[in-house]
Amino acid sequence: MSRLPRLTPFRGALGLAVGGYVAYNVFGPKAEKKDFAGAPLKKKIQRFNSLVQRGQNPMAMKTREQHLRDLKSGEPFDILIVGAGCTGSGAALDAATRGLKTACIERGDFSNETSSRSSKLIWGGFKYLQVAFAELLSRKTIFDPVGSVKKFWGEFGMVYECCQERSWLAGQQEHLVQYVPQAVPFKKLFQWPPYFDHPFYSILPVLALPAFLFYDALASFCAPSSYAMGPKKTQEVFPQLSEVLYSAVYCEAMHNDARTGTAIALTAAMKGATIANYVEMTGFVYGGPPGSTATGIKCVDKLSGEEFVVRATAIVLATGPFLDSIRRMEDPNAEKAVAAAAGCHIVLPGYFTPGNMGFAELRTSRGATMYFLPWLGHTIVGSTDKKCDATSSPAVSEDEIQYLVNEAATCLSPDIRIRRSDVLSAWQGWRPLYRDPQAPPGAPVSRHHAIGHDEKTGVTFICGGKWSTYRAMAEELINKVIEFKSPLLKHASPCVTKEIKLMGGEGYHELLHVQLVQKYQISEDVAKHLVRTYGACAFAVCEMMKPVSKAANAINDGQRIFGSPIVPNYPYVEAEVEYAVKHEYAVTVKDMLTTRMRLAFINSEAAKKAIPRVADLMATHLQWSNAEKERQIKMAQEYIGQFGGPIADKSSAKLRSATFTDLHEIFLSIDLDNSGYLSPNELSAAADRLGFPFSSKKELDEKFKEIDIDGNGRISEAEFIEWWNGRNADKFAKKLHQQLSMTAKDEVALEKLLFAHEEETKK
Repeated sequence: MSRLPRLTPFRGALGLAVGGYVAYNVFGPKAEKKDFAGAPLKKKIQRFNSLVQRGQNPMAMKTREQHLRDLKSGEPFDILIVGAGCTGSGAALDAATRGLKTACIERGDFSNETSSRSSKLIWGGFKYLQVAFAELLSRKTIFDPVGSVKKFWGEFGMVYECCQERSWLAGQQEHLVQYVPQAVPFKKLFQWPPYFDHPFYSILPVLALPAFLFYDALASFCAPSSYAMGPKKTQEVFPQLSEVLYSAVYCEAMHNDARTGTAIALTAAMKGATIANYVEMTGFVYGGPPGSTATGIKCVDKLSGEEFVVRATAIVLATGPFLDSIRRMEDPNAEKAVAAAAGCHIVLPGYFTPGNMGFAELRTSRGATMYFLPWLGHTIVGSTDKKCDATSSPAVSEDEIQYLVNEAATCLSPDIRIRRSDVLSAWQGWRPLYRDPQAPPGAPVSRHHAIGHDEKTGVTFICGGKWSTYRAMAEELINKVIEFKSPLLKHASPCVTKEIKLMGGEGYHELLHVQLVQKYQISEDVAKHLVRTYGACAFAVCEMMKPVSKAANAINDGQRIFGSPIVPNYPYVEAEVEYAVKHEYAVTVKDMLTTRMRLAFINSEAAKKAIPRVADLMATHLQWSNAEKERQIKMAQEYIGQFGGPIADKSSAKLRSATFTDLHEIFLSIDLDNSGYLSPNELSAAADRLGFPFSSKKELDEKFKEIDIDGNGRISEAEFIEWWNGRNADKFAKKLHQQLSMTAKDEVALEKLLFAHEEETKK
C-alpha cells in the first residue's frame, strides 16, 4: 500500500497580522467578543420559553436491530467503514451527508478505544510548533536546508490546520467543546537545560507570551486572547504553586472525548448512515480469487453470534492502532503501518487545579511536558509516551502511575502533598502514529495522518491523526475514496460537515441548564452535567426522570425532586441509563460506566459501586435474564478493575518505589510514639501487623542495623525512605536496597495499612 500525498491549506503572511493584532490588543479599544460565525456574544435576557428548542429528535433514529437488518439485507453500500472511533464515525457522517449510501461497523462501543482515552484536549499543537522551530534552528538546516525547511513547513501546516479545526469545533459544537485557559508558570527568565533540548529555548520565559499570541493568530483569534499573570496574580489563581516569577496563559479547547465520539456516530445515523456497534469484521470478500478486488467483508454480531456479509463499492479501514491486524487479513505479510505509543493519565481530586484553568510544566525529568487539566470536577495529570503494541486494556502499570505522581509532586508547592492514595483513576490510551511500511527499520514515525490505497484489492485505509482534526481527516478521506472509485461514486456531493451541528447542538444555548432546573425541578449540578453531556437532548433525558424518594429529598434538603443519582456525590442519574439504552445503542454495563457516563475515568471505586444498580436498570430495559445480568456484572467488574485506583496494584511493578508523600504517611503510621524515629519494637510491631513477622530477635536486630545506616540505634525518616526506594547513589545503599526491598505482596499490604490508618485518623 502506498502513502498518498496530503495537502494542508495555509494562509500566508501571518507575521504582519500578529504584529498588528498585538499592537491593537495592547493600545486599541477592546473589541466586542464574537463567536465563530462572527455574531456578537452579548447575553440577551429573554423569556426562557422563547428560547426552548428541543433540537434533534433522538427517537427519530433507527434502532440497533433496524441497522443490523439493513447490514444483512445483501444490498451493496457505496462505502463501508470499519471502525467507529472519531475518524471512522466522522467519515461515516461526511459520506452520508454527501448522499452516499454509507455503512459503518465497530467491534466494541463507539469511541471505546483510542478516542475515549485521550488527554481530553482539542489542541492546536503549540508544542509541535516550538519543536519545529527548534529543528529549523538546528545544525541540520546548514547541511540540508531544503529538507529542513520542507519538514518545518509540514509541521507548521499541521499546527495551522489543528488551530483552524479547533476554532470550528469550539464555535460550532459549543455544547461539547469549550476553551480552557492553560497557564505556563516560569520561575526564572533563563532556563538551563533548555526547553525542548534547544539552546534557543533557554529564553522561552521571555518569548512565551509573544509565542502564544502568534499561536492565537494561527486560530484566527477565535480563542480568548493569551495574556500574562504576575507573581501575585499567579499565586492568587494557583495557590498550589510557589516561587513563580510570572505565568503566560494561552487557551486550548477541552471536551468529553467519548461523548463527542458518540455524538458523531449518532449524528451520522441521523443523517442516514447505517451504523452498528458490537459488529466485528472477520475477513474480506473478494470478487475473484483472494487478493483480487474486495467487494465486501465478513462480519459477526458479537451479541447474537450471527455471521453475515456486508457488500460495498468502497471499503475503508479506520481502526486506529489496530489497523495492521486488519490489513493482515488480506495480506499476512503486510509491513506494519502503525507505530503505536501509549499515553498514561491519572486523575486526582479537583482541588489540585482551579476549576476553570489548567497549567503545564514544560520540562519533566523525562524532558516531556506535563499537564494539569480540570475535567468533570477533577484534575487530569499526564501524560507519558511509551512505544509499545496497542491492546484493548486501559490498564496502566504501577510504575507509570508512580512516575506521574512523583513528577506531579515536583511541580507543586511543598505545602501540597500528593499521595498515591489521591489517585482516583488511571488509564492508558494509544497514539496511532503512522510509519511508512516501505521505510527502513528505525525510521522516524509521523504525527501527521496518512491515507493509503491498495490498487489490487481497492481497500483504503487511514492511519494517524488526532482529535483536533478528525473532521478535516474525514473530509480528506472521503475525497480520496471518491477519487479512487470514480466514476462509481460520481453522484457524491461536496463536503458539508462544517455546517452540521452534532447531536444535541441544535437548540443549545448558555441558559439551557436554567431551563432544565425550572422545568424539571432538578439540581443545578445535574442540569449542568446533562447539558454538557447531551446538549439540547438533555430535555429527552429529563422526560425519563422519575421522582426521587422522600429519604433522598431529605438528604438533599429538598433541592432535587426528580433525578435519582446512580452514586452519591456525582451528578449521574438513573434516567441516563434508560436514555442510552433506548436512543444511544448502549448494550453493556461496562460501556455505560466508561464511555456514556465517564464515572470509571474519574473515580474507579465509585464506578465499581455503581455496577449493580446500572446492571439492574439495563436488565429491566433490555430484558436480560439473571444469567446475562450476572455475566454483564462480571464483565464490568473485570474491565473497570483495570482502571487505576487509590490502592496500588504492584504485582507487575519493576521499580518497587513509593512516592515520598506515601512514605511519610507510612513512617507516621509505624512511628507509634510519634518520636520521629523508629525503634526495634516499632519495626517489629509493623512487621507483625503486615503479616510477615521476624522469625527471631536476631533477624530483627540484623534488619534494624542494616536500615539504621548511621548506627545510632534508631531509624530516621530519611533512612527509612532511603532504604525503601534505594535512591542513594552510594553503591552500598543500592546493594542494601536490592537485598532488603519488599516484595510486591508486602507493598500491597503496606498500602492497605496506610489506607486503614487514614480512615482511623478521619474517625
